Amino acid sequence: MDFIQELYEKWLVIKPYTTVFSSQAIIATAFLVALLNSLRKAIYHKESFSNFLTIAFVCANYLLTALITEFALDYVQRHESAASAQNLYLAVTLANILTLFIMYKAHVALSYVFTPLYFAVNKLFLILSAFHFALWLKLVVLNLQQEFAQFHYLYSFIVLYISGVLAVIMLFPYILNTTFGCIFTFSLPRSRNV
Repeated sequence: MDFIQELYEKWLVIKPYTTVFSSQAIIATAFLVALLNSLRKAIYHKESFSNFLTIAFVCANYLLTALITEFALDYVQRHESAASAQNLYLAVTLANILTLFIMYKAHVALSYVFTPLYFAVNKLFLILSAFHFALWLKLVVLNLQQEFAQFHYLYSFIVLYISGVLAVIMLFPYILNTTFGCIFTFSLPRSRNV
């Protein structure tokens, strides 16, 4: 348990002296590669438009939340206080929900084809939003800063896991049609020939 706590403190806790680079930089690079690959495939008509739209919206959301996080880190570093930056979790929750809504409207207006990638991203974004909102409730509304530290470990693991899963399924959307893809994205293989 001490090892997990040390990893958590080193990589995931925002402090006044926290540097901006984190493990999320690797995931951001994977997102960028997925977007460029999808764009390349879309130009040559080898990518479904739904997949391209979904990947584009996930990348835009990731950029938006990265900017929000960057501003929060900058604020924490300048004011030597992380307490007032805890509303970041609510902002990220709202950004995720808004992204899902706009992505749905774009699909209806532009493609009206919903691929497995679209549904997987929706499910993963809803899980992420639920965890962001739960952490915001815990820290801001209930003012439980140090209590229930296990929730922080679970939150950090889920956020990193889902970010990694999003990167993998955007790079390889066909993985969603396999048994591994079902397990990987918390899906049940109902009505699938897997």
